[in-house]
Amino acid sequence: MINRLNLPQGVKDFTPEKAEEIRRIEDILLEEFSRWGYKRVVTPLFEYLESISVGLGDELKQKIMKFVDPSTGDVVALRPDITPQIGRLVAAQMNQHTEPLRLCYNGRVVRFEERGSGKEREIFQAGCELLGLTSPESDAEIIALAVKSLLKAGSKALVLDLGHTGLLRFLLSNTGDVREEIEQSLKKKDYEQLEKAARKSSAPKSVKKVILTLPELYGGRDILVKAKKISLLKVFVKELENVLDVLDEFRLECDLNIDLGELRGFNYYTGVTFEIISPSMSSPLLRGGRYDDLIGKYGFDLPATGFAIDVESLLSMTKAPLENNQVHFVVIPKKMSLRREAIRLAEWLRSSGFKVILDLNSDMKLMKVRIKENKASNSYGVIFLETPKRLKLIESRSGVSREFSNLEELLKGGI
Repeated sequence: MINRLNLPQGVKDFTPEKAEEIRRIEDILLEEFSRWGYKRVVTPLFEYLESISVGLGDELKQKIMKFVDPSTGDVVALRPDITPQIGRLVAAQMNQHTEPLRLCYNGRVVRFEERGSGKEREIFQAGCELLGLTSPESDAEIIALAVKSLLKAGSKALVLDLGHTGLLRFLLSNTGDVREEIEQSLKKKDYEQLEKAARKSSAPKSVKKVILTLPELYGGRDILVKAKKISLLKVFVKELENVLDVLDEFRLECDLNIDLGELRGFNYYTGVTFEIISPSMSSPLLRGGRYDDLIGKYGFDLPATGFAIDVESLLSMTKAPLENNQVHFVVIPKKMSLRREAIRLAEWLRSSGFKVILDLNSDMKLMKVRIKENKASNSYGVIFLETPKRLKLIESRSGVSREFSNLEELLKGGI
């Protein structure tokens, strides 16, 4: 029997404090996106399974939660990612817009996770997509925006982890029947199995040699000097160097790692990929990269790069006071005959930019509770309306009680 107070695995409620923290983080991110010229779009929580599947990598295709629309009998899916929806939106409704397009979003995605995995099924995401450019400047812009957005939200000690999926696609396209075995070995960082799989491959010796070298191509920027000496990798290394040259101009406050053997999003991304991590977190705060093939699957060829931020992961490392949710005043009338005056007082304060709780059905006991609450939240105080021309302000910070004849007098000398 289902306990009506319980929730399904991987989803949860958010109390006012937690909900406000999420809203605060999303507002900070969206404001930063806007400062860079990115315009917000909104896509539906669910759509046709066939439509959204077109733009997903193999990993996310396995995590789709789908159901039959009872009104039509069509199979629809809850979105496990927002980027494919943006690809569809651009192909269907924005194909006449001047390129490049700079779009951003925030919203929840839903993913199937095995019982006991410990992973959330419902994830808050915020992200950006830069569409219509293939230059190193565009890759650098999206990476710089990603780093600076996390810093703006209060993150510290960030590590930018760069890779290049195009490099791996090129090498693995030559491995024949053992391609999947080599892929799995690289994903698991199982280098003994990688060597065995490479031996069985029909790939040229030069390709096998490079594949076996990939585990060593991890570290700082000097790794590119080593990788550039491998003729098969020169083109891809040059692309990464060009992006890094532009990133240098942004003076990003983060450390850099380069991993040329990382297969993240292998069937989705096509070029430079990146993650941003924090030593205090077990999973990345942000993932992104170039995905030039995606929008073409919706009938409109357009190169693109972008990123998605895990908002809850970001929130867990950016604790900050919730000033935007702070209630400035609580207004309480002494008796019901003062209701009209109390409402007008509260409305006047709100119209002046203050946040106000109006307790019309109150008593002295509630007033004491409000005074205690507001002291804890560091608000201005409780306004007790005793008569139409007599206001008492109980200051939250000091507990001092002061009387005023009208609101103007209170605002001039009472805060």
